[in-house]
Amino acid sequence: MMPKAFPKLFGTLVNLREILINDAQDITHLLMNYNVSKHLWEIPNPYSIDDALEFIKCANSDFNTLKALHFAIESKIIPRSRNNLKFVGTISVKNIDLVNKKADLGYWIGEQYWGRGIATECLKLIIDYAFSAELGLKQLCAYVFPENKASIRVLEKNGMNKIGVVNEYHKLSGRDRTSFIYVTIRHSDNA
Repeated sequence: MMPKAFPKLFGTLVNLREILINDAQDITHLLMNYNVSKHLWEIPNPYSIDDALEFIKCANSDFNTLKALHFAIESKIIPRSRNNLKFVGTISVKNIDLVNKKADLGYWIGEQYWGRGIATECLKLIIDYAFSAELGLKQLCAYVFPENKASIRVLEKNGMNKIGVVNEYHKLSGRDRTSFIYVTIRHSDNA
């Protein structure tokens, strides 16, 4: 069951909240970096403010139609000022199938924030939330390019297991790309 209000999740390093129109500038700035966008399936490079605004519009629509939850990642360890936290990326539960209780995961972190444990904690928060009684999912899947070793480590640290490989046409690069498929399954109905 999808929540009526957009959830907020709190960790030691990060807070996860709804993506807002005010995040467009930060999203654009962080995704203009090719080292980030090259690891993402549908992110164009160069990335524009119009791309960010369209993503935010789609994120709101996805929530309203029960298709996805796209969270802004705010770092507690890299504060922007005393009163607000630093936007460092996004993480999503997408392609939500409430009938079969499955969904896909996707995330990205700005390059300057890599190696600080942010993605690992975000993924743990999202998995716990997705498997909670509120969302009630039983299986989560993530796709990762084989050369994205850091993301593979994040998935494995969070108990996800590689179950296969897929080779699909990648529109942005104009060629086939291989992805590893990682899955985690909720083993108890008590969650």
